[in-house]
Amino acid sequence: MSSSPSIHLDTHATTDGAINRSMLAIAFTWLCVDVGLGISGFFSAHERFIGLFALAPVILFIGAFAVSPVLRNWALTFEMRTLVTAQVVRMGGIAFLALYAVGKLNGTWALWAGGIDCVVGLSALFVANYAIPVRTRAQRRTLIAWMLLGILDFAVAIPLARVMRVADPLGMAALAMAPLTVITTFFVPLAIMDYFVLGAELWRQPTLTR
Repeated sequence: MSSSPSIHLDTHATTDGAINRSMLAIAFTWLCVDVGLGISGFFSAHERFIGLFALAPVILFIGAFAVSPVLRNWALTFEMRTLVTAQVVRMGGIAFLALYAVGKLNGTWALWAGGIDCVVGLSALFVANYAIPVRTRAQRRTLIAWMLLGILDFAVAIPLARVMRVADPLGMAALAMAPLTVITTFFVPLAIMDYFVLGAELWRQPTLTR
């Protein structure tokens, strides 16, 4: 009887280790495919697939989260502060602003996507330290407002990119080439998944009275 807790812990650790390795392998493969397609010119020749590569991983992840307790439990083990801090990578949006500054990216799209990316990335550390852990309504509202700003960026930037590709194909050409394709087809989906898990953890928290 005394060995049961040890066996349970060993099994749990083995499961966690297996899913960690699986998720890392999936992410690495996905990144390699994205980089390869970007360098080969695939996205330049088939720009309609950029949106597919950006959204399909998110849909697959949400579906797997809904039906797989193992994946769901794994995702919910991430600390909220870690999930918020991870959005610091949104500072990569400065690349859009830099290309716009030298006339190589459409200004309408670059200012929206790059500008909000930088705001979200710069504020991530403040939100992680001020709003996490969420103990008051003010902290909860701050976190939700910050999340909505980041989600709004994607909600507008993705369809706006399609519109701008028609209106200004030359101004959007750089977005279909590496390394920018890595941002739009790898880091953007990861950021959306991050928001999804963060929202799930926030939903599970008890109602605040303060």
